[in-house]
Amino acid sequence: MDLHFLRGLYDDQRGDGYVSVYLDTSPTDKAAEEISLRWRAAREQLAAAGADEATLDAAQLAATERAPGRGRAVFARGGAVRLIGIQPQPPAQEISSYAPLPLVVPWLAQRPPRWPHVRAAVDREGGRVLAVSGTGVAGLPAADEAGSAIGAVGVTEVTGESWPVHVARGGGWSEPRFQRSAEETWAETAKKIAEAVAVAADQVNAAFVVIGGDVRERSLVVDQLPKVLRDSAVIVDREVELDAPAFDEAAWAEATWRAALESRARLDDFRAEMNKPRRDRRAVEGLRDTLTALRDGLVSDLLLTDDPAWTASETVWIGPGLTDAATGKEKLTERGVAHPVHAQPGEALVRAATGTDAQLHFLRPDQVTPDEGELPQVAALLRAPAAAAR
Repeated sequence: MDLHFLRGLYDDQRGDGYVSVYLDTSPTDKAAEEISLRWRAAREQLAAAGADEATLDAAQLAATERAPGRGRAVFARGGAVRLIGIQPQPPAQEISSYAPLPLVVPWLAQRPPRWPHVRAAVDREGGRVLAVSGTGVAGLPAADEAGSAIGAVGVTEVTGESWPVHVARGGGWSEPRFQRSAEETWAETAKKIAEAVAVAADQVNAAFVVIGGDVRERSLVVDQLPKVLRDSAVIVDREVELDAPAFDEAAWAEATWRAALESRARLDDFRAEMNKPRRDRRAVEGLRDTLTALRDGLVSDLLLTDDPAWTASETVWIGPGLTDAATGKEKLTERGVAHPVHAQPGEALVRAATGTDAQLHFLRPDQVTPDEGELPQVAALLRAPAAAAR
């Protein structure tokens, strides 16, 4: 997971702490009333924890406004909302936090993975092609997950030949000729759509293509795609519009599968590195060594087990800099940090990863077999052996 979109969340130092709110916003007959009650309870907890009124007022508007999705994460500081995350599913746990760092880890763990891709809704008269980037939010504040709109580069309208589109019925000497003409028209339209898909894929360096619509036309379009896109095509077996939930569901399912494969590959890389001699090892395990590697700018991939329980026994101190984090307070004071404060370990790790352009991967128990042993709670793959920085 590329964390670059979080940078603005950490760079703005206005305000004393972050308000983080996770709400269930599932659409029901009484959704507005239920969301308002949930927010009221959250606001009372946040005010008691020390959050200022201006920040709470800003968060309230973001938390209670109508938006797509069934869950929402709001992060605010200094009287302004810094980021809104809209989820396709309710949050695993409703959270109200006022802390030195925003509580983004639970949201990131549940957030649908982003992979650049192209979506195409096609019929025999043409189609609509949408390029979706993998960069997430383009600016702050903004909704992170709002269907196909977020990350969209643009929609391309493809208009095919208008005649003949339909096959003549009723027999007669002209029927074969109309049959051939209609099929040639469909093929020509498919060619135009495939060309538009290929151009859109180049724009965003697409990992896959999602195609839905008329069964005959979408098959023709897939056949016309370049091999790399043809092999990655995901079919929505329905005639639906480009903004239909079916496209989101198909894209999320494919992205989730690919993210799981990538996380498993990074886990295999980590284990292979840990079997090397220490001086050659491009990997570290454990909170202290991972924070040190992040401070030194060595981490290429941060690996976190999707289990918040491990953080309960860990202590981290942080300063204002993105990589100001250590397991001991004295470590930061030695580096000139005047007033270190406590923070949750996972949040300190993600902030440091954001500041050093490291990728984040969540490791899940279903990615391993029982004979492979336990997952590392926190680990990292490095750009160079850690010994090189000492």
